Amino acid sequence: MNEKTNYPMVLVFYLDREMMKVAEIIQPFVESVNFMLEQKNSNTLAFFLPTDGEERIECINPLTVNEADMAKINEMVEDIKKNFSVGVDDLNNEEIPMEKPCDCGNNPDGTCKC
Repeated sequence: MNEKTNYPMVLVFYLDREMMKVAEIIQPFVESVNFMLEQKNSNTLAFFLPTDGEERIECINPLTVNEADMAKINEMVEDIKKNFSVGVDDLNNEEIPMEKPCDCGNNPDGTCKC
């Protein structure tokens, strides 16, 4: 078995910075890409990065990269996964508040715009 086959393929989506700010656009796109990768049972990681330049997709295929470079790439990917909780489905079952509740007390769910 080739050692390289254990490394994931890495897809990097460079997407328009302004478009990525629109949750109604980016969230379904990210979910559909991740769903497709999951359904294909592929050993692939997808990263979505904002760009002010040309939109593009780049692929790092572990079968075409020399072993030393792939080991470095894999270390970077592992650091990203650890530091940004990529691929972590369960965060100790703790609920993470997305917005700070309003200080006025009128809408404790964080929807107040005072």
